[in-house]
Amino acid sequence: MKRVIPAIQILDLTPADVPDLESLEAVTQLSFWGEIHYHRFLDQEEYFGCKAIVADAEPPKMAGFFLARSILENLELLKIGVYPEYQNAGIGTRLMHAAFAEGIKRGCLRCFLEVRKSNESAIRFYLNRNLKIAGERIHYYTQPVEDAWIMECWL
Repeated sequence: MKRVIPAIQILDLTPADVPDLESLEAVTQLSFWGEIHYHRFLDQEEYFGCKAIVADAEPPKMAGFFLARSILENLELLKIGVYPEYQNAGIGTRLMHAAFAEGIKRGCLRCFLEVRKSNESAIRFYLNRNLKIAGERIHYYTQPVEDAWIMECWL
């Protein structure tokens, strides 16, 4: 069932948002890479990200985010996560569209990402947004060790 969220703003991810990422990633089972790494990423031109803010919450709350990088003609979606209470409300789709739009602006022609083979909901999400399975990476993830699908689409 699709949830209705009245007011979502998509804004650039900044170093000030890094503390919020740790709790979001813990809840969504993403691996937090450490504050110093996020600050370093956001200081480099090839990395970028956006956050989805529930604007009518008091105070405004981060509902989700993505982190990506552009490498020549490739957009690599490194992370995307949405708090469970905001899932199925179109926020992940809006974040993907924001990533694609920025990638196109940077001259990217295709997007690729890795996803745990066991993450069926994420795989469905990506397949429904025209990404296809293009390959695999053996033992790509740790804690626990798991293989990943490589997924891609043309922008």
